[in-house]
Amino acid sequence: GGILKYLEEVPVEQSTCQGECFVFDNRVAVNHNLEKGQYDQCYACRYPITEDEKKSEKFIQGVSCPHCYHKVSEKQLQRFTEREKQVQMAKQRGEKHIGSSAKEDSSKRRELKHQFKEQQRQKKSAP
Repeated sequence: GGILKYLEEVPVEQSTCQGECFVFDNRVAVNHNLEKGQYDQCYACRYPITEDEKKSEKFIQGVSCPHCYHKVSEKQLQRFTEREKQVQMAKQRGEKHIGSSAKEDSSKRRELKHQFKEQQRQKKSAP
């Protein structure tokens, strides 16, 4: 049931829905074809934002948007900035920032680092 099931089953021509439907995942909003809509989300305040709002000087990816720019504390700003840094670093490594795969990736990196250090120690102690 629900609105997504309705959009799935009812042809666009027969639909009474207008505009996009807000969803509680990374798509933020979907159109009648259940494709990602025109909205994105501010990861600081979770408010839906448009492409025009993303052009604002108050929009900083993962940190602030025009809706929350003046509403966050210095501590929150630092936290959001650090989180976005971690998200971007994970993306550069081709990893996820959160979830079980993030934990697995972190464990693998830690193990590789340990192995590298052990190899360095062995090289130093070799004649």
